[in-house]
Amino acid sequence: MINFRFATVGKIAAAGLLLASLYAPAYAQQNTDPRGHGRLNAYGKTNNNESGLLLEDIYTRTWFCDLSVPAQSSSGCEVGASYNHPPVPPNQFDPLYITVPLGFAVPPMQMQCPNGLVCVDHPGTIDLSRIGLPGNVPTPGHDHFTTTTNQGAPEFWDVFVIGVKNRQTYDAIEAHRSFSYIEQLIKAGNPYVTKPIPTNLFLYFAVRPVGAL
Repeated sequence: MINFRFATVGKIAAAGLLLASLYAPAYAQQNTDPRGHGRLNAYGKTNNNESGLLLEDIYTRTWFCDLSVPAQSSSGCEVGASYNHPPVPPNQFDPLYITVPLGFAVPPMQMQCPNGLVCVDHPGTIDLSRIGLPGNVPTPGHDHFTTTTNQGAPEFWDVFVIGVKNRQTYDAIEAHRSFSYIEQLIKAGNPYVTKPIPTNLFLYFAVRPVGAL
């Protein structure tokens, strides 16, 4: 269990939040979920980056957002403040880091969850007002980075957002496929990468080799 948190959340300059996907076979075009959780559990997969490897996230349970944290979004999910009440005890989940390009576009097929589509068991909207952006927007596209596979067992994942501010840095992060590389950039004071920003959002999936059931 890794409890990796940054206490200070800086505002991200609103140059534009643009992301899209490497390969994610399960999408939903619309979101009609109630606040705080998905309406139905769905089965699907997205790709994931872990310790230099391309793996798969296998979803079997819907997302959760802690509604005790104020949020303007229709989903009740937000970026900029951590949860108060997680869906399970703290020793039963791990962090999930998602990279978000800021101010430049990435072709949809080069990202794991593209803009304009809702990946399986993801909320369709999110509140970005705490980082200086609108309060109820479609969940931006993103890529996934984990620090453990939890031995392939499904669990909840505590979502953190990492903004990436230029394409060269973004491409280097994608090539390394490792959160440890992102951490090195942050510790070195790289100006093009934000520290992990907490959210009240949890996703639920198992991390497995590509093609596994």
